[in-house]
Amino acid sequence: MSRQLWQRPLAATQQGRDATRAQIIEVIDRSAPETKSELATAVGISEQYCSELLQSLKADGVVQKGYVVDDTALYDNATGISRLHGEDDPGVDGTPDDHKGMLPPSDRGPAVLSLLKRLEAVTTSQYEAARTAFGGNEPEQSADTLESLTNERYFAVVSELKSYTLTTDWPGNRVAADLATIATNLEIVGDRACFIADVVDERAAPSAGVVTERLQDIFAAGDRINDHFSAILFDCDLSAYPDLRSEEETVHRDLDELFELVTAYDMELYGYLVTVTRALERAIYYWADAAELAVTLHSGIHPDHALD
Repeated sequence: MSRQLWQRPLAATQQGRDATRAQIIEVIDRSAPETKSELATAVGISEQYCSELLQSLKADGVVQKGYVVDDTALYDNATGISRLHGEDDPGVDGTPDDHKGMLPPSDRGPAVLSLLKRLEAVTTSQYEAARTAFGGNEPEQSADTLESLTNERYFAVVSELKSYTLTTDWPGNRVAADLATIATNLEIVGDRACFIADVVDERAAPSAGVVTERLQDIFAAGDRINDHFSAILFDCDLSAYPDLRSEEETVHRDLDELFELVTAYDMELYGYLVTVTRALERAIYYWADAAELAVTLHSGIHPDHALD
């Protein structure tokens, strides 16, 4: 899941104290200046103003001595740094900031997030429908039935992102590109859910004992990973990312063990179980990938990932 590192850019129209705070964080993370003078020059502000903002960032615990960004503190203060929530976003202390100037009036971040939330809701319903079908029960609406709604909401996101790209100065459209990738990832989750439902529909639920139970556990883990992803993207709760990584590492260990277990079954049942397991693995992958992108979009820092 390697991806070329990029830092969330600040468009020329973005001004204000919080925008400058975010730029200081980016410069420190990108180039690690050795002196306050170097940092002020890189940001393009006076050394006195740089000193004032550094004191604020140090008080929040975001920047440590030696100009090192503390990722944990940065995540905890993400709502005061993120560019996606618009001017109604609270400041670092949880109250509105009259000096934020975080987004130009034409910015469409909040609108895109709203559409992404609607897309996530229906793809999660598809996933739950596939999980229900795998358990031998009948969902209220099948994953296939929901597919047309998923497509409709996906294209609504894409359409909004076209406007986002047209109204955002380069390289701000890199943000739009990552939001589009998140939307595509969600659409793929829905597609994998449909695939699982179709495979299940082609045969009666197998009596696979412990393997079936383990697959149900992985379905449940996928739900938790999706919850963490949603908290990161929609609530700007970047503290959920370490929990997501921990959950993902456990899931991958469980999947490795599961692939070994299914080899004990006859070829027909083996093929069925491997197909479902692989599709489930990919759905979880795309949620985790989307979460990683969301962390970068909110904080400007590319997080470590559990897997290379």
